[in-house]
Amino acid sequence: MKKTYEIDMTEGVILPKILSFSFPLMLTGILQLLFNAADVIVVGRFVGPKAMAAVGTTGTIVNLLVNLFLGLSLGVNVCMAQCIGAGKKKEAKEVLSTAFSAALLSGVLVFLLGNLLIRPLLFMIATPDDVFQNAEDYLHFYFFGIPFLLLYDFQAAVLRAVGDTRRPLYTQMIAGLINVLLNLLFVLRFGLGVRGVAIATSVSEGFSAMVLFIILLREEDVLHLELSHLKIYPRKLLRIFQLGIPAGIQGMLFSISNMVIQSALNSFGSIAIAGATIAGNVEGFVYISMNSVSQGMLSFTSQNLGAKQYGRINKILKNCILVLFIMAILSSAIIALFSKQIAYLYTDSKEAVEYARARLYIIVYPYFIFGLMDTLVGGLRGFGCSFEPMVISLVGICLTRLFYVWILFPIPFFHGLNQLYIGYPISWAVTAISLWFLYRKVRNRFPHTDMTRESV
Repeated sequence: MKKTYEIDMTEGVILPKILSFSFPLMLTGILQLLFNAADVIVVGRFVGPKAMAAVGTTGTIVNLLVNLFLGLSLGVNVCMAQCIGAGKKKEAKEVLSTAFSAALLSGVLVFLLGNLLIRPLLFMIATPDDVFQNAEDYLHFYFFGIPFLLLYDFQAAVLRAVGDTRRPLYTQMIAGLINVLLNLLFVLRFGLGVRGVAIATSVSEGFSAMVLFIILLREEDVLHLELSHLKIYPRKLLRIFQLGIPAGIQGMLFSISNMVIQSALNSFGSIAIAGATIAGNVEGFVYISMNSVSQGMLSFTSQNLGAKQYGRINKILKNCILVLFIMAILSSAIIALFSKQIAYLYTDSKEAVEYARARLYIIVYPYFIFGLMDTLVGGLRGFGCSFEPMVISLVGICLTRLFYVWILFPIPFFHGLNQLYIGYPISWAVTAISLWFLYRKVRNRFPHTDMTRESV
């Protein structure tokens, strides 16, 4: 009998199941963002705008170092979902064992690498002198939580493969509360500043990882984690790499292009950085909402491909686009009505608030384009196609942004924050159009009618 936490993605009406899958995942992502939002709000309110700028400027560095390995978790998701869709339980357990082992090794590697590269990367993005020391301190303590972050994400990917997005949500609800309480304790009571919020985040990440670890230990059947038989299966690891490495490289390319933009942004001073930090935090909530749909597209496509339920795949895409459209309308309305009130939650600086609002208007309104782009990538990865989206993203997003910052930005007409931000939706549109044509090509490689699920 199937557990209540699981979703059979290969049968039944699609829209309610996508919502049942995506909504808890969206809330989980939002709660993860609250880790960072709590950091930014606490330092902005109780330490100052420069400390807030220090926390904000570190985001691109963290993303650069972890995105390659987070991409591997997408490979885990696809492999696991395809095995489950095809009824291959033994292979699914091999994927689980390989994924857990890879997560442990990845976490240690990123921790060591991150601590070695903190200062060079801060210099690379031209971090202002009045922000540099706080940014360095924050990263040193933040990186203690990176192994737990990766372990959590790999374990959550396994659960997503069977449609379980609720238990990661419950875990994040408690972890988010722990983070907020520890932020206030370390900053207000002990006066630790940016170090305190980094420690609080690391402890919260550790809690999340340990809860999912215990869940998998206590599971039965295909999701049961057997520590005594823990090993890396080379063929499974190779398949995870084939699917995950391109996704990870894509994430790294995004991070590199964002670092270039961050270096241009840093030239406008700490208050402008603080405003962009506020806007970036708010944009993150919109991103997570739409990315949950992309994750649904990936998992639903993978399971139905494994089960040879080809006829459902077109319906999955249509339903995902409908959900994206509704999300885009709601997020645009919230920004239009409440952007000032939201920005003032982070800081009392009127100048920083105006910087934040200017960016939000430019980036959030066309965010549906990004959501469509991300969902098409999710579908392509669900088909096992990961290399081509990476190439398209390289050209459509990364090279477009690099061209703007390195070639156009030095020209007086283009040298402004608003002009810099407009590059985001332009790069999304170029990429989304290209991905649409690729998706149609890959989709046509498979039948458009269902086949009987084979016994294995």
